[in-house]
Amino acid sequence: MGGKSYSLDQSLASLLGVTEISDGDVLELRHIIEGGSIVDWPRLYFTSSGQVDEFLRSCEYDPENRLHVERLSDIHRGAVEYMRAALGIDVPADLVRPQKPQDIFLAASVPGPQRSPACMILKVMHVIHHLEARELLYHLPVSERQLFSRVEKRVSATVADMQELGFPIDNYQASQKTKDSLITKLLSKRKDTAAQVFPRIRFRIITSQRKGILQVMFYLKRHLLPFPYVIPGESANTLASEHCLFQEAFGIDLPQAEGLTWPVSNPFSHRNFRVVSIVVDVPVRVDDLADASHRWLLSKFGHVVFIPTEFQVFDKATYFLNESGPAAHEHYKSRQIREVIGRLYPGRAAGDGE
Repeated sequence: MGGKSYSLDQSLASLLGVTEISDGDVLELRHIIEGGSIVDWPRLYFTSSGQVDEFLRSCEYDPENRLHVERLSDIHRGAVEYMRAALGIDVPADLVRPQKPQDIFLAASVPGPQRSPACMILKVMHVIHHLEARELLYHLPVSERQLFSRVEKRVSATVADMQELGFPIDNYQASQKTKDSLITKLLSKRKDTAAQVFPRIRFRIITSQRKGILQVMFYLKRHLLPFPYVIPGESANTLASEHCLFQEAFGIDLPQAEGLTWPVSNPFSHRNFRVVSIVVDVPVRVDDLADASHRWLLSKFGHVVFIPTEFQVFDKATYFLNESGPAAHEHYKSRQIREVIGRLYPGRAAGDGE
């Protein structure tokens, strides 16, 4: 793609808050529903500092907050030091000492000799940020309940904003996996460990029409779910081809008609189950949860932790088809339970007597 943009009709432009969809928007949305890794991207697509600021806010960084900017600068310095010491890469001076963090994002978006090293810096920053957020989460005395409550509050507020704007949201549901559900999941999947059960909290958004699915995803991308934070390999689109989804949502014809992207491996889902599903590291601010004895954690590791969260998006017709046939959740759980009993008690099927 070469900087192309797609104009939107007035009603859609009013809904989404933009007059056109750029190539960058298309690639970011495709990245989200395909579940790729940001580390493999050769460039970014920011065109202004305002766009970078919007992205940073979705990451829970206020570009007007001095402490937040200093934190970004600390992560940037760590990335430059790693590239020099571990990789032997000589980083251009303008990228070692940028006037502001936004300049790195813009350099990674503009053709020229600085784009490649700017991208490398941002990729290393992405990894450092996640590693240090994990350290913060490990050391900070906060409960899962507190963190899940913050995720739910933030998601619910964003969905409420969309509903007020007129997005075609028919239903919205939030849920958390129970302890029994987690035990069943771990016992049923032969390759899973506790650390690999990513999403403990899940949100379902049901749109009135299929065209609303990517429209909702576009808004979430801008305001809630930064596209680099999608967990690679955990997305699934079994609903319709990308070509159909983009055509219906925005009137965009992609260069080629892509097929469906299926889940990595879930033998308990029925072949008729249709959904667009993603798992995202939702950033959550925790600076107000640290007492005086733990303030040093914030200065060392920042103010953000990540909570792996699943988002399932359906249109209403698809959702009811899923729930009225063999793809229904109750049948999914039955298949899972049979597998668990078969592993725990080889040779005995679920429902057999003593």
